[in-house]
Amino acid sequence: MNYGIYQSRRERSRKSYFLLLFLVTVFAAGIAYTLWRAGGAVYDYFMRSSRYDAIIRNAGLRNHIDPALIKAVVWRESRFDRRALGLKGEIGLMQIMPGSGYAAADWARAHRCRVPSKGALYDPELNIDIGSWYLGRAFYRYRKYKDAMALALCEYNAGPGRAAEWKPAATDQPVIDRITIPSTKQYVKEILKRYDYYKKEESRSAGKGVR
Repeated sequence: MNYGIYQSRRERSRKSYFLLLFLVTVFAAGIAYTLWRAGGAVYDYFMRSSRYDAIIRNAGLRNHIDPALIKAVVWRESRFDRRALGLKGEIGLMQIMPGSGYAAADWARAHRCRVPSKGALYDPELNIDIGSWYLGRAFYRYRKYKDAMALALCEYNAGPGRAAEWKPAATDQPVIDRITIPSTKQYVKEILKRYDYYKKEESRSAGKGVR
C-alpha cells in the first residue's frame, strides 16, 4: 500500500474524529444550557411568589393597606413576573399604566416628584409602591363601606368613575352584584379569594412561629 495514501486516509480519519467530537461537545453543551435555563425558569416560577414579600410588606405599611391584599393583586395582575407587559401598555408586577392621567402620574403628584419613565416602572419596589398607594387611596375613599375592599379593587381595575357608579346606597350593602362589567366582577372575585388564601397562609405561618 502506498504510504502517502495511508497517511492521507489516516489524517482524514483523525480530522473526522475531531470534528465529530466537536459536534458532540457542542450538542451536549447546548442540551446542558437548555436544561439549566429550564431549571432556572421552573425555580423562578415556583419561588417568585415569595420573592417580593418584604417589598410588599413595606409598601403595605407605608400606604396603610393589608400586604396580603397587595400580594393578591400582584398575583392577579402579573403572576409575580416583574417583566410583565399588558395589552394596553400596563407595566410590571402591579400593571401600572405610564404617562399622564394614570396611576403613575397621580402617585408622582402626590409625592411631588417626576412621573416615572416606562423603564423605571419595571423596578419591583417602585411598581409595588405606586400600585399599593393607588389601592390604599381607593380603600380609604370607601373605608365606611362594608365592601370597601371590593370597591377599591373595582377602582383599581375599572377606574374611579365606575367604582363610584357601583357603590351601594347604604354602606352595609354588598357590592359584587352591582358590578356591571363581567371581567371586573371576575377580577374582584379572584383577588378576594386569593386574599383569603394569603391570610390563611399568614395564620399558618404565625402558628408555626408560636410553636
